[in-house]
Amino acid sequence: MWFSNVAGPQEPISILGNQVAFIAPSIYGQPVALTIHVVSYVNKMSMVLSVDEDIIADPYQLCDDLEEALKLIKNCVIGQGVIDN
Repeated sequence: MWFSNVAGPQEPISILGNQVAFIAPSIYGQPVALTIHVVSYVNKMSMVLSVDEDIIADPYQLCDDLEEALKLIKNCVIGQGVIDN
């Protein structure tokens, strides 16, 4: 597994007059089963996963689980504790 975390711009930016909606890094050709890129941009966070589907059978479930884990962490940090769905 590889994990990258990059802090993006804190203010909205544009390229050639076009407003940037999100930033999504990519990687190709690395011999690993899972690569997770996390990028923050203004008040948003994007996660980009690259998976070997022969090893990780359901990458969509993995994304859902990562999203839920991050929400739990956020709720604990801001003092709301664990919230059941």
